Amino acid sequence: MDAQRLVVSALLSFVACGSAVAIDWPKTYVVAEDTTSPDGKYALIVQNAENGAMNTGPIAGTDAVFLANIPEHKVIGEIKDVDYFERMNSRHLSAQWLDDSSACLVLESHWLYGVYGVHVVERTGQSIQQTDLMKRMLAMINPAEDRLNFYFRFETGPKVVVRATVPARQLEQTKSSAMFRGTFDIPAKRWGAVNVRRVTFQEHEAIESARAADPKEYSVVSRKAGEVADAAAHANEQIYPSEEKRFKALDELLNDVYAADRILLPAARFSRLKDEQREWLKQLVAAPTLTDKSKLMQQRIKVLQDLLWQD
Repeated sequence: MDAQRLVVSALLSFVACGSAVAIDWPKTYVVAEDTTSPDGKYALIVQNAENGAMNTGPIAGTDAVFLANIPEHKVIGEIKDVDYFERMNSRHLSAQWLDDSSACLVLESHWLYGVYGVHVVERTGQSIQQTDLMKRMLAMINPAEDRLNFYFRFETGPKVVVRATVPARQLEQTKSSAMFRGTFDIPAKRWGAVNVRRVTFQEHEAIESARAADPKEYSVVSRKAGEVADAAAHANEQIYPSEEKRFKALDELLNDVYAADRILLPAARFSRLKDEQREWLKQLVAAPTLTDKSKLMQQRIKVLQDLLWQD
């Protein structure tokens, strides 16, 4: 290890032990997009695009990533094993924060191949603690893989509820996959119950589709002939020209999510769900208008999607 790296590593180790002293913000570093905490005080900082490919950061030979205090313009600590610079080709770095800005998930991903890094980073005063979640998931799904489709939710605790599978590109070759389900306790720094189950390629596709779709984004936008939609205003929406077409699309989505619940839920829970679904269908039939039926459908899809997160 060269002298420059030794000096910076020593400084960061000193900070990580709880010292109130932080190293200076490197001159060529900028706040990374999609990484700022809810309170606006913290973010990941990365080498700027002009200097990134040159590996000229404070740790020689790397494009190290740091957690920083934005108002104080100080580095809190290095995010270990993460290497990224601003607008890096084909790759994305994000930080998904708890509401109180005390911890975040740092996610590294490739736009085509999926997520290849998942780190829990806890902020404790002017130091950080970091836990790698990727190693456990890959070890249980397939140690030969190095990327995943990754989904998560924060829950009270705080905890991270995780769902992960291998990307579809790899599945096309194997025709089968494993789905990881687990909950990581952030303060305790350990996994709770975890399990992995085999799914077929078709089951995998159904589960991925059911989890990713957002029924709230299904909307009706009527336009006059020749009128062009505002692409920016409806970037994430599924647009339909009539209520009838929206209702049909929501009905298809509901069936997809229900099918995913059938795959993942224990037999006893799915048996109860069938009874619940019959009762809900009575409400749907009784709804006076198609718009009312679509609203009920959106609400029901959300309920069924939430069941996909139950262990």
